[in-house]
Amino acid sequence: MYKIKSFLKFVEIQTKVASFFPFVTGTSMVIFMGFRLDPINLMLMFLSLLMIDLTTTGLNHLMDYKRAVLKTGYHYQVHNPLGKGDLSESEAQYALITMLIIGALSGIFLAFRTDVWVLLMGGLAFFIGVTYSYGPLPISRTVLGETLSGLFMGGLIPFIAFYIHVYTSNPLSLSVKEGLFIFSINYKILLPVIWVSLPLVALISNIMLANNICDRDEDIVNNRYTLPVVMGQAHSVKLYVFLVLFSYLSSILGVILGFIPITQLIVLLSFPMVMKQTKKFYQKQVKGETFILAVKNFVVFASLNLVGIMVQWLL
Repeated sequence: MYKIKSFLKFVEIQTKVASFFPFVTGTSMVIFMGFRLDPINLMLMFLSLLMIDLTTTGLNHLMDYKRAVLKTGYHYQVHNPLGKGDLSESEAQYALITMLIIGALSGIFLAFRTDVWVLLMGGLAFFIGVTYSYGPLPISRTVLGETLSGLFMGGLIPFIAFYIHVYTSNPLSLSVKEGLFIFSINYKILLPVIWVSLPLVALISNIMLANNICDRDEDIVNNRYTLPVVMGQAHSVKLYVFLVLFSYLSSILGVILGFIPITQLIVLLSFPMVMKQTKKFYQKQVKGETFILAVKNFVVFASLNLVGIMVQWLL
């Protein structure tokens, strides 16, 4: 039981809502737009997504442990189970390899059941997931960490979760005619799921941003050139607030332009609570105290975002 708890902390199981909500959002859009769900594709993507997400987080902890210059403080001694000695390096490596294999095989099988676009998008997501923490210059140690995590988790996950059920309608196509490659997109099918995902992109980026804001001092010592390290604490916190506001503005604009249903405005009910929590983080950025507010903001908004989709479907 102790090892299980250590493993769950190693993969930060509580943060998996950052991939769960985008997955469910994309799947819900399939139902809302009148397409049929494929249960096998659904299960394969969920398994692949979960394994790759767990691997990415665990690999991040492992590499932080191995590359740490500062071997004291919250990030190393409390937050990282390897630094605490709760999990050995060999145990972590075995778990990572197992999860990586399961995730890759599930994704490949899913690609065989669908089309080449799923293979390309899934392969790209797999590559980003691994290189986020591994390699000569891991993404998590650069200014691209927040942006790519938001785009791939908040944007690509719901897109793939939607696409694996509608691919037979050819929303993406590539053909050759008279020596020309012709790429086409059915925006009527794809634009709604892209637009409804924009707030998720912003708020997931904010989770990573909040994490790096709180870790900024330690990251400087450990030679991690994250966005807060490069931008500075003050500008990073302002960006955090902007991304929260962008989430609401994108939903309002989407309704005005007719890209998403009016029921998506239900997210505005969360505005007072989210802004209250945003103000708290703006005033104090401490990993063990206020970082969780970024996660709470995401969960509250994403939950109402889902409610808006389902209410419109029921109507």
